[in-house]
Amino acid sequence: MLPEVGQIVIEGNRKVEDAAINGVLSSKIGLPLSVPRIAGDVRAIWAMGYFDTVDVEMETVGNRVRLIYRVKEKPSVRKIIVGGNDEIDLDKINEVLDLKKNGILDVSKIARNVEKIRDLYIEKGFYLAQVKYRLRKVSAHEVDIIFEIEENAKVAIRRITFLGNRNISSDELRKVMGTQEGGFFSFLTSSGTYQETAFERDMVLITALYYDRGYINVKLSQPQIVLSADKRYMYISIHIREGEQYRIGKLDVRGDLLWPRAELLKNLRVKSGELFNRTKLGGDVTGLTDRYKDRGHAYANITPLTAIDAKKRTVDLTLEVQKGPVVIFERIDVRGNTKTRDKVIRRELKVSEGDRYSQTLLNSSRARVMQLGFFESVNLSTRRGSADDRIRVTLEVKERPTGTFQIGAGFSSVENFIAQAQISQNNLFGRGQRLALQAQLSGLRQLFSLSFSEPYFLDTKWTFGFDVFNSLRNFDSFNRNASGGQLVWGYPITDDVRLFVTYKAELVRVSTRGSGTFFGSGLASPLPPGVQLANLFDDGFTSSVRFSVQWDRRNNRLFPTKGFFHAAWAEFANSAFGSQNIFNKYGAFSRWYYPLWGPFVFKFNAQVDWITSSDPQGVPIFERFFVGGILDVRGFRPRSLGPRKPALSELNPNAEVFAFNKGGDKQLLFNAEIEFPIFEKVGIRGVVFTDAGNAFDDNENLSIAGLRHSAGFGFRWFSPIGPLRFEWGLPLAPNADEDPVVFEFTIGNFF
Repeated sequence: MLPEVGQIVIEGNRKVEDAAINGVLSSKIGLPLSVPRIAGDVRAIWAMGYFDTVDVEMETVGNRVRLIYRVKEKPSVRKIIVGGNDEIDLDKINEVLDLKKNGILDVSKIARNVEKIRDLYIEKGFYLAQVKYRLRKVSAHEVDIIFEIEENAKVAIRRITFLGNRNISSDELRKVMGTQEGGFFSFLTSSGTYQETAFERDMVLITALYYDRGYINVKLSQPQIVLSADKRYMYISIHIREGEQYRIGKLDVRGDLLWPRAELLKNLRVKSGELFNRTKLGGDVTGLTDRYKDRGHAYANITPLTAIDAKKRTVDLTLEVQKGPVVIFERIDVRGNTKTRDKVIRRELKVSEGDRYSQTLLNSSRARVMQLGFFESVNLSTRRGSADDRIRVTLEVKERPTGTFQIGAGFSSVENFIAQAQISQNNLFGRGQRLALQAQLSGLRQLFSLSFSEPYFLDTKWTFGFDVFNSLRNFDSFNRNASGGQLVWGYPITDDVRLFVTYKAELVRVSTRGSGTFFGSGLASPLPPGVQLANLFDDGFTSSVRFSVQWDRRNNRLFPTKGFFHAAWAEFANSAFGSQNIFNKYGAFSRWYYPLWGPFVFKFNAQVDWITSSDPQGVPIFERFFVGGILDVRGFRPRSLGPRKPALSELNPNAEVFAFNKGGDKQLLFNAEIEFPIFEKVGIRGVVFTDAGNAFDDNENLSIAGLRHSAGFGFRWFSPIGPLRFEWGLPLAPNADEDPVVFEFTIGNFF
């Protein structure tokens, strides 16, 4: 009879705990000694991957046996070093590595990480990148892992050739592909770069295009990729077998129908007799599914059944409906909001726990949270609740910086010295409130302001805000010095439409000489007191009430790329409110945001304003419209456009006459621009634009013919301290006294 195991001893292990090794042993104290079992123990310890050698010894102690497992651990990893990476940041490489410092050396794992780095380079277009590793011994028990990368040049796609495409042209096929042939601007747009994952997606898109044209049997062969002799260029050939074109035959809907069959068929976009279109069919399936989900059937399933008639070349379609149970929201979880309070997110939701499921309201909820501008991404996921008629929703957000601290100085040919400081927080203490303290100082303006806004005042639907300010603005012909503040109240009419009432109290002082000269700017057209235009320079106290309505459907209020934003307003300042300055001001704008191709975004703005006054002296000059500059019509000096009137430079009737810019009582503005990424990693984007606008005098009508036009380009840096704009405007058909190019920069979005 074999002796029992009396003791098990582990020797030689430094980092791996005894308990971890004992956990894989089948030999146990008290069991009979078994040679096959011991052999299995050695294999199990070796399979842990932590040891270079595993030995076992047996010693007899009395009538029992002591088993001694001697191991020699692999060295541990002291450092992980990456070298040779110039084109891809170390942070990006670290994201794909799963090696850890102080871990046990695992050569097979290192080899897998070599492939991960290479795959990353292939994804970025470095098709010929080479990645090797070596181990550097630091001590008897430690090594450094060194990854050596030879990036080589990106392989540029010289030509993409389609073979067998008789019914869809090569140009049409190239348009749906993200992978493009290299061109002159490839260094800016990254076109011509081969990325394996993107190319695989292109094959799916080409197939989808054929399906949408009725070619349901289309086949794409494995693309042939050939490198040039110098391995700098790539030639791609794609072989296509199109097959026959099919049309839709019979249409039917069956199963759990909540509406009359005829009504459901009528609402389908696909129609019998037209070419088969998979995208249109998918839209119908999604639309019908959402219709059921809006009735609470969260697990509704619409299955398109097809019957193909090869002789007639038709596809009969039957949508089979399984509605499933009516479901309610059991729980809604919010995750990822380390700063933003739960209630700031939940008050934007259109669904609540206990409500019947609705897909439309759920999608609307996600859009409303995204519109806050506090998050880089907002994702919704659902899973089964505690029963089949319960569902749990998880809202996962990724927060973005919402606070900015800005301080800077510079010099501009337009404004001379420029200094600016601003502290703002669009999500104050995570409550969704906005607070901003701002100071600006330049050759054309001085501004000190404090503003605050609360979108849900005292947890109601009311919006409340206030501003206090002191400003000095230098126009071509006068200076405007104002101090005051305003109170803003708002209330939603619908989810997207809000009404606002604003009360403003402002003390305005106007000067035409001397006091407005700061930082060497001077006045372009000094006007002495007492000349015939003096009625324009009435100033005093303004007390006004402004009514406005806003319709906001932007996908993001801070960085919109899709949707629209419309607004209209009317402001009344009269003696009934205690105002010394009398006027009525009206205006409206319409702004559109439209994603073009890829990351290119088109933006358009149209704005009109006009002002009237019952005062015999007319509209005070400081309320008139002066157009020009980076805030409206780029390419012209700030506030330099508008109607001009001859005026004497001195009281002497023989004095020189100059063109005095009196401003308009109407203005019309149009702005169009395309924004695109240049260095997406650091938030630098480019823009090309064209502007048109002008201010019109009291006796003039608004007219397109009277607009001044400009075009230009610029760069925008969405920096940690806020969006910075650097733009060069070129006036079209400039006057003799206007600069051919005007460069300006500022902080903040345009529109």
